[in-house]
Parts: sequence; C-alpha cells; structure tokens
Amino acid sequence: MEMNLPPSMRSRKRYIAFRIIAENSIDKRALWDAMMESLTSLFGEVEALGTGMKLEEFDGRVGIVSCKLESMQKVMIALTLIESVGNEKLGIITVATSGTLKGCRKKLG
Repeated sequence: MEMNLPPSMRSRKRYIAFRIIAENSIDKRALWDAMMESLTSLFGEVEALGTGMKLEEFDGRVGIVSCKLESMQKVMIALTLIESVGNEKLGIITVATSGTLKGCRKKLG
C-alpha cells in the first residue's frame, strides 16, 4: 500500500524559465545530459539527485526546469555554467522563476 504525504509535508517546487542563445536549435536529450553533468560536477551525485530537477518543457530555444525550493540556487548556477551541448557552443540565460508552471509560462512570454 502506497502512502502519500500530505501537502504540508511535501517539499515545495520552483520553476525556472530559461532561454538558450545558440546558432542552432538544441536537442532536448543532449541538454538534459549537459544539465545533469554540470550539476554533478559542481555538487556531486548525491546532491545533484537531491535537487529533484526535471526538464518540464523545452522547444530547442526556451524551456522550463522544475526543482525543489531548497535547490533552486544550485540548479540556476549549474544552468548558467553550461557552455556547450555536444559540439554546439551556447549560453543559457535565466528569465524568471515561479512557484507554478502556469506563472512561469506567463513570464516566459
């Protein structure tokens, strides 16, 4: 029997909207791998997995990442420090943060 935690005991999520500056469109899987590698190299495997990071939406240029509230700064640092995905050089800019996916979409444009 699976027991769910009541809402007051769950960790809070935050959503981070970002834009990618690159010449070509970026593959979703390759971006995810680069994000996890950046987090792991900065904070270690245990801490990287503890962030609860998830790529919610991505269309090649803009996207939204979710993570635990306590880990939001770490995820934002790891995102900013990604310089390339595969052979493509790029820059990632954090546009907005929000407590809801709807709010993050609104701020993204």
